[in-house]
Amino acid sequence: MKSNYKKLGSYIQQVSIKNIDLQVKKLLGVSIYKKFIPSIANIIGTDMSKYKIVKKNQFTYGSITSRNGDKISIALLEEKEVIVSTSYTVFKILDEDELLPEYLMMWFRRTEFDRYARYKSHGSTREAFAWEEMCEVELPIPSLEKQKEIVKEYKTITDRIKLNEELNKKLEYTAQSIYKEWFVDFESIGINKLDEYVEFNPRHTIKKEQLTSYVEMADIKEHDMSLRNTSKKPYTSGSKFKNNDILLARITPCLENGKTAFASGLENEEIAFGSTEFIIMRAKKEISPYWVYCLAREASFRIYAINSMIGSSGRQRVHSDYLKDYKISVNMGRMDGFDKIAKPIFEMIDIKAKENKNLGVLKETLLSKMVIIKD
Repeated sequence: MKSNYKKLGSYIQQVSIKNIDLQVKKLLGVSIYKKFIPSIANIIGTDMSKYKIVKKNQFTYGSITSRNGDKISIALLEEKEVIVSTSYTVFKILDEDELLPEYLMMWFRRTEFDRYARYKSHGSTREAFAWEEMCEVELPIPSLEKQKEIVKEYKTITDRIKLNEELNKKLEYTAQSIYKEWFVDFESIGINKLDEYVEFNPRHTIKKEQLTSYVEMADIKEHDMSLRNTSKKPYTSGSKFKNNDILLARITPCLENGKTAFASGLENEEIAFGSTEFIIMRAKKEISPYWVYCLAREASFRIYAINSMIGSSGRQRVHSDYLKDYKISVNMGRMDGFDKIAKPIFEMIDIKAKENKNLGVLKETLLSKMVIIKD
């Protein structure tokens, strides 16, 4: 162990307070993205008094790692108090004048910690990262002043990312509102099939093993139009697209959760590819690509798409042939004006998304440097 490294077990303690009086109503779970999320468990008829209470600045983690890929589900609670399933382990820091919760959470966000936790997991049917293993975790614990300095630097980056995300949400809402006012809330002047305005899954030729941009379903954030974390990868197979195309998730629950992206930032006329679980939508001549994106996000269209899903309940899919028959009224006299208004909005969203991507790299760099922290 390095001289400034300490075993975590000396600084933390398990907490197991049950919701006996049922005063806490908010039930949450923990995701592999290190965040608390609304629980999807069916709690009808469940005795909520057995659930564990988590208070502000306490940690919660799921010990089972064999179903999480390379991630461990762990999060720090920032609000007053919530309840979680008894399957979670809840713990707190014994003395926050020695170890800051925010500093420790930074350590848990490191990819190296995820790999460590997965390596140390054990079990026959399901592998788990037990409490005893958590206590054996070693990390640098500098002075409180140094911890505060590191946390402040990290928070400056994450606050900027959050600010950009909020701005992009407002910008997209503005574009969507204009679309709705111009193309939805008006008297119909004709009904046509969507196939007249949008090309679905356009054909492209990419040589096998050609290096090009690739995007996976997990790379697209819910309710965020920007492509994230595209990487270069030899082409094998998948949905092919280029700049200004729209990527619509075809599977449940990705479609229901709003996974739709606007392709931008690719090199010139580069043809990229992604998961086969995307339907690619492309604007036809005289149609604005921004109009197509706003259409794909419009509630009535999404309801139509969701209702068209076929397959087993756990893996239903939308088929593009059904979407082609979607009936729509389009005021073509407004299309050019909408394109001119929407274009700078989408360009600003793209600028902020790229800035966040760079900030994300900076954030990961800061986390990786925690191993060499000294007072």
